[in-house]
This record gives sequence, C-alpha cells and structure tokens, in this order.
Amino acid sequence: MSAAPLAAALARWAAHTPHRPALEHESGAVTWEQLNARVTRARARYRTAGDRVPGRRVGILGRNHPDTVVALLAVAANGAEPLLYDARATAHERGQVAALAGATTWHTPAGEPAPTPAGPPVTASAVPVAPGPASPVSFGHAPAGQQPPARYFGLVTSGTGGLPKVVRKPWDATLTNAAAFAEAAGYRADDRILCTTPLHHAYAFGVALLPALLTGATLVLAPHPATPAALAAALRRSDATVVQSVPFLYRSLLAVGEPPTAPAPRVCVSAGEPLPAQLARDWLKAAGVPLRDQYGCTEFGQIAYTVGDPGGPMRLMPGVEARLRTEDGSWAVHDPDASGELYLRHDGGPVIYWGLPDLSRTSHIDGWFRTGDTGRLPTPRTVVVEGRTTRRISVAGRKVDPDEVERAVLAAPGVTECRVAAPPEGTEGHGDLFVAFLAVEPGVTETEVRRHVARTLSSYKVPTRFDLRDTLPRTGSGKVHLARLWGELSA
Repeated sequence: MSAAPLAAALARWAAHTPHRPALEHESGAVTWEQLNARVTRARARYRTAGDRVPGRRVGILGRNHPDTVVALLAVAANGAEPLLYDARATAHERGQVAALAGATTWHTPAGEPAPTPAGPPVTASAVPVAPGPASPVSFGHAPAGQQPPARYFGLVTSGTGGLPKVVRKPWDATLTNAAAFAEAAGYRADDRILCTTPLHHAYAFGVALLPALLTGATLVLAPHPATPAALAAALRRSDATVVQSVPFLYRSLLAVGEPPTAPAPRVCVSAGEPLPAQLARDWLKAAGVPLRDQYGCTEFGQIAYTVGDPGGPMRLMPGVEARLRTEDGSWAVHDPDASGELYLRHDGGPVIYWGLPDLSRTSHIDGWFRTGDTGRLPTPRTVVVEGRTTRRISVAGRKVDPDEVERAVLAAPGVTECRVAAPPEGTEGHGDLFVAFLAVEPGVTETEVRRHVARTLSSYKVPTRFDLRDTLPRTGSGKVHLARLWGELSA
C-alpha cells in the first residue's frame, strides 16, 4: 500500500465539498477545490525539477503554512519519499539529516532557498489557483508514464550521541493509525482543528494534519512559534472545535486568562510531555472541556489515548501491542502489579532508521521496540506511562537530547566540561527550561558560548541558562554532582 487513501480523500472532498475550507492560515483560507488544484500543479512543477524517481528521498523544509501541506502531498504523489523537517533548522542540522536519509534535494515551500548538502536547492513557491473546477488527484493508480505514489516518508526525531534520527514511516500504517485516532477522539467532518505545534513533528502530523485530510475537517494552522497572547488570539479567531496542543501551551493560555469560551471546543488533546493532573483540573474549570491525554512517539505515531483522568490508564490504539520488560529481564503482557520498561510493536513492522542500520537492529528485542518509557499495563489493552529511562528533556512539548547540546557546547572555544539538565521534577521551571553547567577557561563569557551554540542548533535546543564555573563538582563515584549544582543555582 501507499499514500493512495490520502489522495483519494483529497479528490473526494474536492468533488463533494469544493468550497469548504480545507486549510486556514493567517494568510488566508484554501478550499478543498483549491488544495486539490495546488497539489496537481505542484506535482508538475516537481516532476520538472526531477522528483519522479521511485523511492528518491526529497527533503521538505516545512512550517505551519498551507504550502507545506501542498509540497508534502505533491512529492508523495510523484513517487518520491518526502522527508519533512523544520524550516528553521540550521545548515549543520540539515546536513546531518540529509546524510542519514540520503536526500539530495531540499524544497522550501513559499520561502527562500536553503543551502543543501548536495546539488542546488529547489524553491517551490505557491502557484495562484485559477477559478473553476480542479481535476481530481489520483494516487491509487498512476497513469501511463507516471510513477506510483510513495510507500514511505520520513520524520525526524531527536537522537543520542549528537545525531538526529530519521524514522522511515510506512504510509499505510500511518494513515490507518491517524484514522483510528480520529475515530477514538471523535473527530467529525464539520470540525475545525486548531494545530498549535509544528507540522513536521509526529504529534501535529498524526493528530491534526492527517485526521483533517482523512475526515474532511478544516485544519486551522496557528502561527509557530507563538507567544501565549498570539496563541490566545488564534484560539479566539479559529472557532475551533478541536484543539491540539501541549501542556506548556495550555498552561500559557490559562496564565494569560484566556481559555476557550463560547463556542468552546468539543475536544482538547494534550501530548508531547506528561499532563499534570492539576493543569487538567484547572483547564476543565476554566474552559468547561476536559484535556485528553495522548501518548505517542515519532516511531509509532499515536500509541494510546486517555480513557479517564490524567495519569490514569490510556487505551492502546488498534494495531498497537505493548508489553513490559521487568528488572529481571522477563516479559509481562498483563500484570496490574508489574512495572517496567515499555516495549511496542505495530502493524507497520519493525522501526527503521534511515542511515542507522545498527540502531534499527538494537532498538528491538525479540521483535519488540524499546520505547525508553517506563510504565504499567493494567489490562492487555491499556497502558499507564510513569517516566523515562533516558535523559531526554521536554521543553514546551519539544524533545531535546542533552547529549547533542553538550556536544555543541563543548565545541565552543574555551569550554572544558559541560553537563546539560532540566530542573528536577516538582521544582520551579520543570518542563519550561533547562541549563548548561559548564567549566570554562578564564575570559570565556556566556554570550560567546551562547552565540556559538545558536549557530549550530535550533533555538529551542539552546539552553535557557548557561552556568559558567572553573570546574564542575563531582560525586564520590566521579559523576557530575547535579544535585549540588541545582542547589547552588537556586541559592
């Protein structure tokens, strides 16, 4: 199978609801008829650019804009494998991702050309759509001389050792998963889905973009990144019936005193980081609608969806299986009293990382994928997530790998040691900031280090604070004494 069901849905909405908005953005609205026409024209433009080799991997530097959606659909329809990545990524980050995925071209929809590791960049600007009916786009059966639609696409997630990971995503399993989530959450064709997180992240991709395309709902793209005030304004203007966001942004809306009022949304989905029970209670009181917790990851998409209170059991999505690996190395499928590391498998087959065959192999045990999360399985089809086994940091719903940040900091002139960490859970600032503790040579300033890191990493990966010292304190076993560092920082 391939991306055929997605394009079939696009053709269906263009034929039956041509004048209904498919996408809305601060730049204007795009109807289903117009979206279909733009994809048709973009396909021809990309074929001229050479994106017609089956299986060729083509990078798309995306942002929350209709043209990113057009580029994604057009590249997949031409038979290439789209690689969706952050338009704000640095040249260094783009080079790493392109090398892993084997991508030779970057498209920058409606933007300036971005440097590409191999070959000249191609800019795919929006093409004005003439009035009148559009020809349906068909992904299912390619006409003579055209390539069949792509079977795979790529999404980028944080990696270890300073490298990102590019996950190979099968279209068929991904679309099935998105449709199952839309049904579980109760999405409808007349919904208006407010997307507040980046489209190139698996969360927005699977909870907002794909469900909207599959159900015929209107996808409202909030500007990103957005201040709390800007987000509140977008929420007021959107008339959203579904909101997709992260705890950090829900908390920000409450802080500025503008939770959704009449007409209130029917569904509010939260993911990207654990949903605090107090935040869920505050939101329900202020907005009159519950926050629904969602558990997912780039490798699997939507894994589970809440069936009750935050922190309680979540129901596994159809096609996803879970089991625990306990401390003694044994497996547990259903034991209410057992806890351990969560392992998953799904109908899409084993997880594959482009360019990292060893990691693809070692991420599995007996065919089960290691999530790095700890939890319980109260029943065979429900899961409770309790924590992480790794050091990854969640900052406003975006994942930051401390190893990657530490490597960037250590590359700055005059830095001799570095340890990156988030405030301990339960303390002020947890979930909103993280700090780089570093030992430096005399004369090195925070400004110099910050500028160096900002040239290498995206802005959200730059530590909120740099704490410069002569040396870093150590424990008796030689490890960096984080508890002491945090204590001295807050003193």
